[in-house]
Amino acid sequence: MDPERLQAALAQPIISLPTYFHRDGRQDLLSLSRTVDFSIDNDFSTSLLTAGDSNYELQSETEIRAVVQAVVDAAAGRATVLVGTALHWWRDQIIDFARFVDDLGAGVMVLRPSASGGNGPHFEDPVFAMYEAVAAQVNCGIVLNGQFSMGLLDRLADIPQVIGLKEDAGDAWCHDALYTVGDRISVFNGGQKWRFLYGLLWGMKGYMSSFGPLAPQVAHQFWHAVQQKDLFAAARIVDTYDNPFFQHSISHPKGFHPVRQASFEIFGRGPRWLRAPQASLDDTEMAALRDVFVHMGLLKTESA
Repeated sequence: MDPERLQAALAQPIISLPTYFHRDGRQDLLSLSRTVDFSIDNDFSTSLLTAGDSNYELQSETEIRAVVQAVVDAAAGRATVLVGTALHWWRDQIIDFARFVDDLGAGVMVLRPSASGGNGPHFEDPVFAMYEAVAAQVNCGIVLNGQFSMGLLDRLADIPQVIGLKEDAGDAWCHDALYTVGDRISVFNGGQKWRFLYGLLWGMKGYMSSFGPLAPQVAHQFWHAVQQKDLFAAARIVDTYDNPFFQHSISHPKGFHPVRQASFEIFGRGPRWLRAPQASLDDTEMAALRDVFVHMGLLKTESA
């Protein structure tokens, strides 16, 4: 994936894909491929796999590679694919995976490993060296992911193949990151649309869409308002759709990710199930979630 092409592909709504599972725990790659097709057919040209949304923690690296292969095959050159690494991988594992992604023609998003936490040269110099090592081994563009000091982020943005940053480290950090590197690399938002509107004021380029693979018209309406610079209209879309969904999902007893996964089943994209011991929504909880979308006007009542 040519770095310049990847950078441009991040300046728009980005579809963050799940991994689907059958109820018995087997991967459901067919539903994943169909979700990629649905996204492309509805004019979303960038798809993303991440450690969180794509359920890496529930899979082996071999299974994650199968997910990546399925997405790239389904996209078949019709969309840009960006692939993240996992939180607990070490340097050589990340480099090997990045080569695999590059060979498939996708871009790689390198998540700062959890073992590298901390500031100061003893922590940061090995992190910088790891990103340099990845850049030396691949031809594709590289996207940063994780929380970095502004000094380290400034250094990383000077690596020629580093073309983007997935921002999900909080509002204050977002502001500082945009000020530090926003004029050099494409920063996109990994949270809710209201956070993208906040970042837009300081040059944020794109965002990860929750509704794109569910109800594409919501994402298109929002992006049209952004392009028209009608931020009040964009804010009304946030109030109508994002706020009710995230209020329900974040406060849910089983947590955000089971609710997000269940949403795909409600809209016919793929099954709700996550691998044990991760909880999945039961039928009563599914009905309550469906009502959230009914009240938004995105679905009809069961009797209608």
